[in-house]
Amino acid sequence: MRYGATTRLSPERALEKAQEYFGKLELALQESSDRHALFSSVAGHVLITITTEHGTELDIETIGYDSQVKTFLQRIG
Repeated sequence: MRYGATTRLSPERALEKAQEYFGKLELALQESSDRHALFSSVAGHVLITITTEHGTELDIETIGYDSQVKTFLQRIG
């Protein structure tokens, strides 16, 4: 499933929040840069890509973590 959201956080802070949140869920950080992060486990993955054309925009693709992604987006919204 794919989700999108805009936040007032900076891209760096949004990725920090993602690492804190998804790390607590025991998803391993597999890849990261200043504009993306990939978290995964045997149950699925969460891929976050950030653009800054209209503020900090998050594009999140997930398999197996839909409810957790929705909760994360509510927290940073």
